[in-house]
Amino acid sequence: MSIFGKTLRKARLAAGLTQEHLGFEVGVTKASVSAWENGREMPSFNALLSLRAALKISLDTLVDGWPDETLVQERPSAYLSDPRRTWSEREFALLQRFRGMSGRRQEAFLEIMCPGE
Repeated sequence: MSIFGKTLRKARLAAGLTQEHLGFEVGVTKASVSAWENGREMPSFNALLSLRAALKISLDTLVDGWPDETLVQERPSAYLSDPRRTWSEREFALLQRFRGMSGRRQEAFLEIMCPGE
């Protein structure tokens, strides 16, 4: 399975969608979604845009994959100032969502969380 296929499957399951339902949202068949997830085919650019909208994730994440969870868990010092600290699932989910936002949305989020900084 390709990185794209793994990411697509993970995002689809996280969204609570079946292959059939995602296919309906994107305008393709269940077989197409299955072929994408299994790395037998790649979607068109228009289908990628529809996938992005249906799954509510960025194209970067969809194409390049989620941040490497294993790396974050095995080498937290690469991500945190205190290497004894590990990421909770909620912290990791928040980071993933933040990275999936446009630059403008990231700025707005930071302004809400840290006003005036």
